[in-house]
Amino acid sequence: MQGASVLTLYAILIVAVVQDITSMRISNRLIIMGLFLSMAFGIVLGGMPRIIQVLLNISIPVIMLYLFYLIGVLGAGDIKLFSVIGGFTNLKTLIDCVLAAFVAGAVIAVLKMLYMRNLRISLFKAQVFLRELFSGKFSSYRNGWVQEQNLMHFSVAVLLGMLYAHRTVWLSLF
Repeated sequence: MQGASVLTLYAILIVAVVQDITSMRISNRLIIMGLFLSMAFGIVLGGMPRIIQVLLNISIPVIMLYLFYLIGVLGAGDIKLFSVIGGFTNLKTLIDCVLAAFVAGAVIAVLKMLYMRNLRISLFKAQVFLRELFSGKFSSYRNGWVQEQNLMHFSVAVLLGMLYAHRTVWLSLF
């Protein structure tokens, strides 16, 4: 049953990536289905006591990453996707996934800016944004600071982060 849980999680992540790439958003229906399935697997695999852990793991990404949403550097769908991951995994795997996703996202972003030949101007704009943010002038990064061609599908980084967090599982298969 644990294998079915992992396969379900990866199926949800792959569908989220496809939705993000095709429409620049992740469907709330997919998120709700993922949350429901994570609770169902939690009950089957660990009984009712597991539900408390699932609910806690679902809420942690929202609490941890809400500030990133407010300043416009992370989309709501990406945070909800992390919540789905939290429902299917434990806290350590969730944190590993979030950290690895941010590293993967940074690498993807730099590669994209190099490809678009606007790394220098983008880094300058990011520096100005951060300076204004830390001086108390709050504005959303997405509204006015980021160039449209630099927007990325962070769900890809989330999927890569999950693959990294499950690296021991994948290595044991080979």
